[in-house]
Amino acid sequence: MTERSKVLTQFNKNGSEKRMIIFILVLCTAVFLAFYPTLTNDFQQSWDDQWMLLENPIIFYPTWEEIGRSFLSFYHNQYSPINQLYYLGIYALAGFDPAAFHLGSVLIHTINAVLVYLLISRIIKLMKPALRPGTLSAVAGLIALVFAIHPLQVESVAWISASKVVLYTTFTLAGLLSYISYKKHKKYIYLGITFLCYIAGLMVKEQAVIFPLNLVLLDLLYRAYRKGHLRTAVWLEKIPFFLAAFGYWYWSAQNSVGVLELNMMYPWYDRIIFGGYSLIVYIFRFFVPVNLSHFYAYPMLSGEPMPLYYYGYIVLALLFVGYLYDLYRSKKWIPLFSLLFFVVNILLVLHIMPVPRGNITADRYMYLSIIGLSGWAVWQGGQLYLQFRNRKSWALSFTRMVPVLLLIYLGSFMLHSNTISRKWRDSETLKLDVKNHLYYMTAENRGEDEE
Repeated sequence: MTERSKVLTQFNKNGSEKRMIIFILVLCTAVFLAFYPTLTNDFQQSWDDQWMLLENPIIFYPTWEEIGRSFLSFYHNQYSPINQLYYLGIYALAGFDPAAFHLGSVLIHTINAVLVYLLISRIIKLMKPALRPGTLSAVAGLIALVFAIHPLQVESVAWISASKVVLYTTFTLAGLLSYISYKKHKKYIYLGITFLCYIAGLMVKEQAVIFPLNLVLLDLLYRAYRKGHLRTAVWLEKIPFFLAAFGYWYWSAQNSVGVLELNMMYPWYDRIIFGGYSLIVYIFRFFVPVNLSHFYAYPMLSGEPMPLYYYGYIVLALLFVGYLYDLYRSKKWIPLFSLLFFVVNILLVLHIMPVPRGNITADRYMYLSIIGLSGWAVWQGGQLYLQFRNRKSWALSFTRMVPVLLLIYLGSFMLHSNTISRKWRDSETLKLDVKNHLYYMTAENRGEDEE
């Protein structure tokens, strides 16, 4: 390498580091502006905080025996010993101060936003696309910013009992980053770290069980850009991950976790319709996050007829699957990977498997999956922007307005998140919001006004 090449390399490296610092500062500021109202919120005495935290035995009897028991048993049909230790740590520092627990959730969410930025940056570098460093940072930063301030994230951040969601996501993102390092350097130490992150995620929330499929998605994307096929070794190295997933499922079943109550048992044909509905509604709420609520009721009780308009969601879901196939056939790997990442990480809550669930959908289920839809939206938006920019017409003038329109759109996300965060002030405020939402939905289904 010549002296000039060394200077250019160092210059680009310094520029990338400065851009990374700037984007991280922007993410931290955006999270604070969106979620600072949660710091003055109280516990949700009527929404799980009472048994999850305020009456948790490990808080009052933090003995080694009690801690060890938490790693070997389920608490209220949930296995989350690391989350319980997280509560114990905050309690040891600040007691039952709700501000301390809310601050913990905001800080972890901030860390996750930074991890998303680093993850997207490394995925793009791993594929070695023809992107300038500045463009690469902008793409990763935009995806991370949407993840950081989207109104669908409020439930996971503002609800103390949802700390399991933000915590398991931290381990998932750390594991994916470690796996990318393994793909790049071919050192098994990184694969070992990835496995440890997976086990830690399982000790926080059951949704982490899907993690091995995310690794397979990364493998497929990596091989697609190198025009190769997955080698046998790639599948063999996943065996410990799938064995851990099976072991976790078997242990849960032996402890009767996930047993259905009779009044929650919907037949398989209803669940398929619920799955199509949930898939499309999650996509819609991502782009138009309006009328969000803590509680989304099923449209009918088990045994009652399905509302006819729900069948339309099956058609939309099939069109979505057809679009995925078209992306595969066209070899558009980035948008395909993004949408599959979205689907994989909500797979467990699409009613395909009959698990007990009081809500037909929930905002917190989208916490990690938002990355996938955000990645697709940034890619699609970038493609449209490039098409219009190259035209000598009114479209060229429109493209000059894109940064302003994007700023307004993201600014509305931040303000909306800030507003929704205030609805989580206490249980009475949240109950009132849920009642208003249920009344609105009931009136809407009857074709009536909200009055």
